[in-house]
Amino acid sequence: MLTSFRSRLIALLLGLLAMVQLGTAVAVLSSLKEDNYKQGVQAIDVAKNVFDLSLGSRADQLTKGVKILASDFGFKQAVATQEIGTIRSVLANHGARIGADVSLLIAPDGKIIAATKELNIDQTVTRLVQSARRSGGAAINTMISFDGQAYQLVLVPIKAPNTIAWVGMTFLLDKKLAEQIKAVTGLDISFLGDTNGGQDFSGYSTLPEQDKHDLFQEIQDVAGMSEKPQFTNADKYLSLSIHLTAKDQWGVLHLPYKPWLESYNRARNQLLLIFTGALALALALLVGILLARNLTAPIERLVEFARQIGLVGSDAKAPAVTGEFCVLSNTMMSMQSSIALREEELTNRALHDLHTGLYNRNAVEQHLASTLPRENGCLVLVDIRHFKDLNNMLGFDNGDALLLSVTERLLGWASHAVMQARIAGDQFLLVFESDITPEQCHSLCACFDPVFIVEGSEVHLSVAVGILPFEETITSVNDAMRRLDITVDRAKEESAGFAFYQTGQDESHQRQLRIIGDLSTALESQQMFVVYQPKVGVAGKDCNEAEALVRWQHPELGFIPPDEFISLLEQAGNIQLLTHWVINTVLSQLQVWWRDGHRIRVAINLSAHDLVNEQLPKFIEQALKENELPVEALALEVTESAVMKDRNKVIQVLNGLQSLGIHLAIDDFGTGQSSLAYLRELPVNEVKIDRAFIQYIDTNKGDEFIVKASIELSHSLGFQVTAEGAENIEGVALLEHYQCDKIQGYYFSKPLMADDFLQWQQAFQPA
Repeated sequence: MLTSFRSRLIALLLGLLAMVQLGTAVAVLSSLKEDNYKQGVQAIDVAKNVFDLSLGSRADQLTKGVKILASDFGFKQAVATQEIGTIRSVLANHGARIGADVSLLIAPDGKIIAATKELNIDQTVTRLVQSARRSGGAAINTMISFDGQAYQLVLVPIKAPNTIAWVGMTFLLDKKLAEQIKAVTGLDISFLGDTNGGQDFSGYSTLPEQDKHDLFQEIQDVAGMSEKPQFTNADKYLSLSIHLTAKDQWGVLHLPYKPWLESYNRARNQLLLIFTGALALALALLVGILLARNLTAPIERLVEFARQIGLVGSDAKAPAVTGEFCVLSNTMMSMQSSIALREEELTNRALHDLHTGLYNRNAVEQHLASTLPRENGCLVLVDIRHFKDLNNMLGFDNGDALLLSVTERLLGWASHAVMQARIAGDQFLLVFESDITPEQCHSLCACFDPVFIVEGSEVHLSVAVGILPFEETITSVNDAMRRLDITVDRAKEESAGFAFYQTGQDESHQRQLRIIGDLSTALESQQMFVVYQPKVGVAGKDCNEAEALVRWQHPELGFIPPDEFISLLEQAGNIQLLTHWVINTVLSQLQVWWRDGHRIRVAINLSAHDLVNEQLPKFIEQALKENELPVEALALEVTESAVMKDRNKVIQVLNGLQSLGIHLAIDDFGTGQSSLAYLRELPVNEVKIDRAFIQYIDTNKGDEFIVKASIELSHSLGFQVTAEGAENIEGVALLEHYQCDKIQGYYFSKPLMADDFLQWQQAFQPA
């Protein structure tokens, strides 16, 4: 029946039409089903955010309720006098008012003094109180687990004025709370507790009783449900678990999935009707094809055209065959084969590393461009450390042989990777469909531990491995490769040899580049300015000195802390630009003050990069002359760590500065490497004791002893002593008692603008 070309062509077209209809139907239905699932996941994600906010809001309310009791004067008095009966009564009454299940009174060392109900949480409470005491926390709000149930625990210190006890209350995460959160989220809520290592669960739920029973019976991997919503109760609900930060305690959100399925079924039935109606279109096409009597004439011309294409560039004649369509088929197959071979060779060269046979950077970028953004999988960049030095030492031929050995080991370890590529001379990239664990990273680094044998020589390789898990925020190849490079740089600093990308590192990197790049603009546009913090002389009770401190108010980034931008400028190598600006700015201000009769000496901090600049003494000498200032107007401060960068050269520069008569001080004394060993060798006049020892001198005997010893040692070596960071009168009194020469800190004044400093100095009356 299908012997003629026309008949076969009609049958083929009808078959193709049917396949297209079927494929379209399957694709549309699959897309609808996937969209329904994605909408369900989005609804749960929104509910999860509301869930977290609800618990957070509840935590704030409960903390406020407990703080009311902690601040009650009568309760404080009862605690101070250890009136246990009164304490128990107050705990019970106040706990009942705010809905607490258990009320506790805890000693400052973490031991439970009184409780309205016995709870075996002594160790947990002790650990929390001791941790808060070390960190200086004001209140504690956390989740705990007891008897397979989750409790919200609130601990607030009772101060009079020091902490004399802690009052705590626990609140069970029960069905009442679940109903409250359900009213906000619109989804059913369950609180689960694992009581038997993942085998048995108990808890509270807003689900119907039978659904709750079925859920507790069938749930197995509650932790797995936290990564991706899963169907439960025979696909009746789409559920997502949330860990409550207490051991084996979970909250679960349940989205009823039946309405979504009903919507999908209605759409499916409508599509079936539409695709069934398409059969009429197929019949109409059949009639049109039957009327195309002259269809074979274009085909004959196409055969001749195809033969000519097939013979271009070849002296061989086409084989003698029977039938015009056989000639067309053979010719097209020959042409296709030739083109495919050429394209395969070109593609292989364009996408593969010619030496190792692995994919190259172009192939990786094409693959990532077609798959990003995505949520699963990761990139692993293996960087061979110091390979350039090895290549120069071994020779390029042996270096190439070493690369082949590295490739062999990588292929053995990463055989399951989607793609293995060499993207640079010493860098290899692996693409995985799933995430890898730290244990696998240790395994990857360990596969380079055995020595490599190259021309009979043993070669040890060290690698740095950076891992970039995919996420929706990685939208371009440039984003991925930039973050991967940042991660590899951090891996080179890790002892384990590998590092995972941490959210925010890229933004931090971009911020650092912005800060470095905007320095020149900041200096020109007055974004940077200098403030002055007074130094008070102890003997004369006067203030004739100050320290100059740089501040940067960026128009877009806001206030940038000095510790941040100074360290970045030191790393970038342009800190001297800032130093010269500070010196010129401070000397200009000093010129005004000295001209008006205010003989103030201002200290400027120098970095390690400044101290290895042998031209620094000449620059400062010239700057003083230009501003018509004596050397007594300027002081310079250097840190011990800066001295140790290049000790011999730094001492040479310091000697040059001292020969000018400039007052020199060692800043942050006591925190560097050379506190005692090299102090006597440094050409300085003053020692500044670091604020770390001054801030708590009145309460820390260890700090007091160190400060006393430092003052005595410095005086014995002929140095003046300045204490920085004094914040209270008790600390100032101790420093005066130990005969400290000068004191600097917030007790006297914060850093001030030039005009404000002058006003403060003139009005200064020591306490």
